[in-house]
Amino acid sequence: MKRGKEDRGSVLILTLGLLVVCVLAVGIVVDASTVFLARRALQAQADSAALAGAQAIDVDAYYDQGAASGIRLEPRLVRAAVEHFVRRSAGDPRLVHVVLDRDVVLVRLEAVVRLPFAGWLTPSGSYDLQVEAGATLSYRPAT
Repeated sequence: MKRGKEDRGSVLILTLGLLVVCVLAVGIVVDASTVFLARRALQAQADSAALAGAQAIDVDAYYDQGAASGIRLEPRLVRAAVEHFVRRSAGDPRLVHVVLDRDVVLVRLEAVVRLPFAGWLTPSGSYDLQVEAGATLSYRPAT
């Protein structure tokens, strides 16, 4: 029996197509995981930086007055504490801004994530992340 068309090699083409789809799927999962983990680490750094800023009270006044309502955060000390924390942080986070609103410290950080697979598809080969965190000065006034 003779066939009308030759089917030789069609399995090879299907196998190569499946291989390409699998490699693309693995690349997407790896890149998405990279961005997710980098964002989570950057968020943890922002949370810790905001907490460091919220703990930057005038220690001498605290020891003189105790935990009284007169203890306030000083913008200069807050910014210095946040900058010091960010400088010591792992990775390469960049401090965008620090805002002090009464007893609430807001910190915004950004970082650049290099994508392992899709990096060659984008002009810069990276993805920009930006996160924000806040912390509140919490004290128990002396009674």
